[in-house]
Amino acid sequence: MSSDIVAEGVSIVGAARDRGAVLRLLGGAAIFIHCPASVAQGPYRKLGDLDAITQRSDVGAVSRTLKDLGYEADARFNAMHGERRLIFSGPLGKLDVFIETFEMCHRIQLRNRLRLEELTLTVSDLLLTKLQIVHLNDKDAKDTAALLAEHKLASGTGDHIDVDYVGSLLGSDWGLWRTVTVNLKRVADLQPHIAAKAEELANTLDTAPKTIGFRARARIGERIRWYELPDEV
Repeated sequence: MSSDIVAEGVSIVGAARDRGAVLRLLGGAAIFIHCPASVAQGPYRKLGDLDAITQRSDVGAVSRTLKDLGYEADARFNAMHGERRLIFSGPLGKLDVFIETFEMCHRIQLRNRLRLEELTLTVSDLLLTKLQIVHLNDKDAKDTAALLAEHKLASGTGDHIDVDYVGSLLGSDWGLWRTVTVNLKRVADLQPHIAAKAEELANTLDTAPKTIGFRARARIGERIRWYELPDEV
């Protein structure tokens, strides 16, 4: 079933591309694509739905593509939240489409990152979508561990974790930095085989340059909540 969902995601991305639209997978399907060794070791989690992201100018083309593929839009949700997120129901279940920005516990702008990969977000961005979860569960910890286990830490674009990009992004956002670095420690405890890699990444993020805004927010610290909860976004 999970392989069928991944194949469906790849097919949707291709269909959107045929219409000139940019659509990229994230979530579980993207983890399965980027972490084949971890998935093959099994047992790995089953995929229940699909997550993707597009750019605002392509929302119409993506929506038409999905309709042609048998997907039905959630009219009520899309009317209320369509500026940032759309939900569709298809042959294999739900499809959640973010628009340029991944927004859950933290807000991550991805508009300029969508063309760096053909099928999915980059490994660096996939890692951030997991580590931004304040209440990290076992599933997301396992996905994070798989990304860390199968990708080296390096600089620049490519099939690796771009420490310069991640460090720069977190260096201007104390709240995101706080959640990510706390979660790296959690994942290291839950998944000891990647503890050294998680600690290395956390140390790199600690020493990366920080903006004035970061330092100002750091002085406030945890006295003011630094994250949102998904049902509040």
